[in-house]
Amino acid sequence: MANLLILEPDDRLRRNMCRVLQKTGHRCCAAGSVAEGEAKLTSGQRMMTILNTRLPWTQSRPFLRALEEKGLPVLFLAQDAANAAHLKALYPACSEVLVAPFTGLQLANAVFTLLKEANKTLMHGKLRMDVEKRQVTQDGKPLRLTTQEFELLRALMLKPDTAVTREELLRKAWGYQGMGVTRTVDVHVQRLRRKLGAAAIETVYKTGYRLRAV
Repeated sequence: MANLLILEPDDRLRRNMCRVLQKTGHRCCAAGSVAEGEAKLTSGQRMMTILNTRLPWTQSRPFLRALEEKGLPVLFLAQDAANAAHLKALYPACSEVLVAPFTGLQLANAVFTLLKEANKTLMHGKLRMDVEKRQVTQDGKPLRLTTQEFELLRALMLKPDTAVTREELLRKAWGYQGMGVTRTVDVHVQRLRRKLGAAAIETVYKTGYRLRAV
């Protein structure tokens, strides 16, 4: 199950895509324009965008740059297969191209495949995490992280630019359940800051921590 943002100017096609993808268990929100889509993009949530390339490129391009900075996957809907390589080159983060006309099954399969690929790599600003290889780079330079530092950073990268509570970080990075807040998170955040840079992780008063794109 994933959060999907569908940017499709055709109202009927937009409704049909939502219906198909909701049946496969995804949560969908849809918009007929880039401006409307920007308003629906939920801060702090990992989300795939399905973007019809018929939308004005002058509006789509800055929107894609914002998605790229967060490393969010994009499925392009194109009219011509010849444009596929060009579109993927324009969006170097995780992306794929689905050429119209397509069936509901083809759409669902394309979303499934792209999500599977996107979950292997997380990106945020200059940070890139290969989840399978358990490798992290910052501005192309490898970082040496302990197992707990890696899991803590992964939990923060899954919710970019949003405050993540200490309780949630304990649960996701350490697997603790119902143990309350401990100093464990704070200690590891300090260690992680020394490796990423102090500005990379912001303390959110009375809440937890937020990963910033630096």
